[in-house]
Amino acid sequence: MMLEPGTIPVAPTLSRVTATAKIHARLIVATVVALACTETCAAEDKPVVRRDDLDVTMQIIVDPDAKLPDEVVRRITLPPRKESATTTESSSDTNKGQERAREARGQGREVSEAAREKNNEAAEQREQARRSIAEERRGNPPKDPPKRPDPPRP
Repeated sequence: MMLEPGTIPVAPTLSRVTATAKIHARLIVATVVALACTETCAAEDKPVVRRDDLDVTMQIIVDPDAKLPDEVVRRITLPPRKESATTTESSSDTNKGQERAREARGQGREVSEAAREKNNEAAEQREQARRSIAEERRGNPPKDPPKRPDPPRP
């Protein structure tokens, strides 16, 4: 079997359109896989650096006409951290927060209990109304259905 230049070899059971569609699908899958691999490889190349230095982002522009990066900005030094004062404040803040949380939980429980009680009362009132309607129906039998209207005259 001789193939003409520019033709795609096709299995005898597949139509030319089906074979072309399969080739396009394979190309799309290969492209997606290649892009996914590229993104994962690029993500692995960059090391994750967590910095706690805030002074890197805090800079002042000194000379807007400067040519070199060092001439343009000046770093601002941060004040030294107050470790002892923040730890005592944070522990007292934590205690206050926990106390507020307990109070809020207690208030929430009270409100939910009140809502449950109101719900139960409303359910009892609905049930009493249903019972009274049912008793009224038993005491008053339904009336005779209305008579049918006379047929129209010709």
